[in-house]
Amino acid sequence: MKKLIIFFAGLLLLMTMFASLFLTGAIYDTSKKITIETFFFQPDDSFKRRPGVPASPTDLGADTVRNMLISRYITELFYAIPDEKNIVDRMAGGTSLYKFSSDEAFDYWLQNIAPSIETLTKQNKLRLVQLTGVEQTTIEKNYWIIDYDLITWEKPNDMSIAPTVTHGKLYLRLVYQAGMLITRDKKSVLDMLEAGTDPAAAFNFIVQTISLTEIDEDL
Repeated sequence: MKKLIIFFAGLLLLMTMFASLFLTGAIYDTSKKITIETFFFQPDDSFKRRPGVPASPTDLGADTVRNMLISRYITELFYAIPDEKNIVDRMAGGTSLYKFSSDEAFDYWLQNIAPSIETLTKQNKLRLVQLTGVEQTTIEKNYWIIDYDLITWEKPNDMSIAPTVTHGKLYLRLVYQAGMLITRDKKSVLDMLEAGTDPAAAFNFIVQTISLTEIDEDL
């Protein structure tokens, strides 16, 4: 009798286990299934800035390279990130902005533009810059009118809030010669690049004058 009870108890336990497995499988079958498929994104061949396709300055052309350098310079002038060391280094002449600027242009930036960047930095705001237009008005004087947008995120660490976009206009004179430099500041450009210097420093590009108000072309 005792063995019979043990047998039926074991059988009941086995049936309970199979029932649990069946119920678990049924729940899985009725639940939402999620799968992940890996793929590699390949940009279209006509994409203007397709990565991995290098082009020499000759291929790009002098005008394109000049406009790329102007875009980089405008970015250096106005961008802001929540990093106080960044703006301190920029104001001390430790970045490409100083290398690209004459003493007059850099001093103008220090007096008229840098203070607003300091304020944004202390408020932990982020500001990006987008070049929207480049117009040359007098070839002999290298006089340029630059249109740009300042895109500012007002609230720190919250990209869900749309940024404030402000349009601006900058007037500048610059000297640009096509081709690459061999030396800069009495140093080999190759050695500078190997030391981690900004590659833009390899170009003969200097901004002589910048102004937020129109420059007199006859000066």
